[in-house]
Amino acid sequence: MKKWIPFVGLVVIVIVGGYFILNKKDKVESKINLVINNQIKSFDPAVVFNDDSLFVMGQTLETLYQYHYLKRPFEVIPLLAESMPLISDDGKTYRIKIKKGIKYQNHNKDFEDTRTVKAEDFVWQIKRLAFEPLKSTGSWLFKGKLVGFDEFTQIVGQDFSKFLTEPLEGAKALDEYTLELKLKQSEPNLLYFLSMTFTSPVPFELIEKYNNDLSEVLVGTGPYKYLGFENERYLFNQYEDFHEEYYPSVGDRYANTEKLLSSSKERLPFIKEVEFRVIKDEEMRWFEFSHGSIDILDVPKRYLINFATHQSKISQEFAQKGIEVKHFSRQTTRWLGFNMNDPILGKNKNLRKAIAHSIDFDKYIELITNNTNLRSNSIFNPSIPGYRPDHKVRYQYNLEKAKEFFKISGHKPGELTLTYSTRGKQKVHFEEAEFLQHQLGQLGINLKINALDFPDFLKEGRAGRLQFWTDNWIYDYPDAENLLQLLITKNFPGINKSAFSNSQVDKLYDELSNTLDKEKRFEIMYEIEKIVEEELPWVMLMYESTYIVRQKEIHNFRKSFFIRNYIKYLQKK
Repeated sequence: MKKWIPFVGLVVIVIVGGYFILNKKDKVESKINLVINNQIKSFDPAVVFNDDSLFVMGQTLETLYQYHYLKRPFEVIPLLAESMPLISDDGKTYRIKIKKGIKYQNHNKDFEDTRTVKAEDFVWQIKRLAFEPLKSTGSWLFKGKLVGFDEFTQIVGQDFSKFLTEPLEGAKALDEYTLELKLKQSEPNLLYFLSMTFTSPVPFELIEKYNNDLSEVLVGTGPYKYLGFENERYLFNQYEDFHEEYYPSVGDRYANTEKLLSSSKERLPFIKEVEFRVIKDEEMRWFEFSHGSIDILDVPKRYLINFATHQSKISQEFAQKGIEVKHFSRQTTRWLGFNMNDPILGKNKNLRKAIAHSIDFDKYIELITNNTNLRSNSIFNPSIPGYRPDHKVRYQYNLEKAKEFFKISGHKPGELTLTYSTRGKQKVHFEEAEFLQHQLGQLGINLKINALDFPDFLKEGRAGRLQFWTDNWIYDYPDAENLLQLLITKNFPGINKSAFSNSQVDKLYDELSNTLDKEKRFEIMYEIEKIVEEELPWVMLMYESTYIVRQKEIHNFRKSFFIRNYIKYLQKK
């Protein structure tokens, strides 16, 4: 019998070894390594509104609604809500049923382990947005819109005891699982608001225990539970009591062509651990990704030129390693802004037209982005419902036409000086300024460069003290209204840096703000666009985009700047 022992042992080794070899390709990795630029200053959902913080918090905090991961244009679907809301005929009252049995994470023992989400938790968070001492960056969601919101702010003031006892008329829990919101007027974008972290539920127990200071508290219902911050790393583990949620079974054309539906109907999440490393230096981020320590990375600006062509050396090297490079559009639009109150630029449309026709847009995009961004053909971004791909702005680079408009404007070459203010003091900002200086110089316009850092640019711009500048807007939600607020009279001084004032645009904007019908909204958008292009407070430059690299083990990845809770959809194998 002894002679059989080596043979049996060999068979066992072969079988076990073969099993691991055959199943290696299906092995699911348990951890994903990501990177952010800066440490998180606060976890308070009433306050936080920057990309790094929202990305980290989005893995733990959930909202009533979320965006469908695999559909564009963006579609809102239920998350903590049981279904889409019941909306009154006048569009002013929303009743929302909350899913039952959704447990909060409780690693700090802040409440009973059986604590589940209730309708009143959403009411508390909306009250927090209205509470003056928090200085909420999300109060704009409901200010002037939700019944009693502004009055609550005034009555409660700085008094925390009043905050705890004063009711908010427009936000009520009709029972444990029914939330009612009452609006002053219909709000077409309310579902977008209820998909933002600002409106994630907050249990009263947390408010009471931490005296309404949630800057260091991250407790939610999401797929990942926050473990703490160690060695410049934010650590998360899969939440063992995460409610049932499944990978989407339908998607758009892109989702199908990119084979993003292979995980359809599988239970989420797939990955067990998430680590966010804080790496401020972009060269270090690039180094760590190149050596496999980071799984997904937005390509730093200085390396973009390496991806402008698929034939570049680095693109070929990455392709050989199985590293995928993807080009995604951002929900960001960039333009040149004029101060319409300025006695020179604001009162002379022909001068603005001259400048608009003097810009070589192709060279601008090449210089600033290495041809990685797209020329704007509209004031609206391609991610916005109603955007028209075939639309064209009324100005193109045409130096002869620019000189004609400049002559009609009443100015002579060499006699006019304008001041261009930068939106920062980095190299790219000065390159941009010098480019514009050269372009306008072709008309005989002297361009003085006023170098500002970004905080001063915002301060001076919102006070109406700039003459000429480059501006951009990152959409908070996918609707034209979010951009058009920058052109409304009442928003100057403020976010309407151009001091643009047009009674017809104001009227149309108010109409847009109250119109629920999709086709009617598109008609209003196009009418506003026509007026803005004619009056020319802005010269549209480009739609911003980004290149993203990911390790070959990462599957199901689709970038979106609205969907920050996407880690739950990813697989690593």
